[in-house]
Amino acid sequence: MGVYTERSWFLLQSKPHKDELAEAHLRNQDYEVYRPLAKRLRKQRGKMVKMTESLFPRYMFIYLDQGIEDNWGPIRSTTGVSSIVRFGRECLPPPVPTPLILSLKANEDELGDRAIDLDRFHKGDKVIITEGPFKGLQAVFQQYDGDNRVYILMHLLNTKRPSKMAISPAHLLAA
Repeated sequence: MGVYTERSWFLLQSKPHKDELAEAHLRNQDYEVYRPLAKRLRKQRGKMVKMTESLFPRYMFIYLDQGIEDNWGPIRSTTGVSSIVRFGRECLPPPVPTPLILSLKANEDELGDRAIDLDRFHKGDKVIITEGPFKGLQAVFQQYDGDNRVYILMHLLNTKRPSKMAISPAHLLAA
């Protein structure tokens, strides 16, 4: 594999729960770092609150001059950084395509909003349907299925077995 001769983005992995710390220490060393953020729902003192955290926990991107000709030693030994992501037995980490980074930056708000939706319900949570023909009925959340659907279980017409049904997560409220 050849030497990179222009600036490229590379993927870093941080130590568990040290994303913010690693980013701060890298910035203090004058590295250009991008850590996509999202607002997530987390339980704090018994209440669900929105918190800002990494969209991709434990991962961030770093932009380096002349690729691998930069001094990688300070990066690997930076507080909070676990490793530079490599694949297979390659000695050199692969660059991340710049269009991917630009797309992430352009869509960060939308991706962050989707992350909130994915945190909202957990298997077994009781939910209330807010729209459609089953509006006002209670169901049990089962699982997410892609960006636009969730599966819920609900009893219809006094049946003994609950029916599994797909619905938009936007049409549910916590019971």
